[in-house]
Amino acid sequence: METNIRLFKKGDIKACVDIILKTGAGSNKKEVQKLLGLSLKSGISFINPDYYVLNSDKKIIGISGLYYDYEDPKDILWMDYFAVLPEFQNQGLGTKMLKNLEAICLKKGARMLCVFAETQQAINFYQKNGFEICGRINNYYGQDRPRVWLSKLIKK
Repeated sequence: METNIRLFKKGDIKACVDIILKTGAGSNKKEVQKLLGLSLKSGISFINPDYYVLNSDKKIIGISGLYYDYEDPKDILWMDYFAVLPEFQNQGLGTKMLKNLEAICLKKGARMLCVFAETQQAINFYQKNGFEICGRINNYYGQDRPRVWLSKLIKK
């Protein structure tokens, strides 16, 4: 299967919201739509991440995002809304998207990439791709499962 990754654009919002909700990467449709819309402003910042879509045969099958957290040093980037449609998982496509984000981190001079994960499947994926667990937040916003913080050093 041939795939490509490109920068997110306005016409991608509906497909990406559907992917995010279907995979559980987000659960509040209005919040997801709002954040994706804000991201269309130029540059990576705390309130407007840059998103990238994974296409296969002109169909969007995945989304990934990067942003700076205003409380962190500027050489640390965070991942946001990282998801691949379930029927396309376990085919190396998430790893392809992750490598794309890591390449962008290098171009931006980042030394570390961080992410929060809420499922064991996500934690396993990140660990398989070189991330280490840094911390765990129990009862995050009343959720019954912990939110796990993982990070990876970006090497030149």
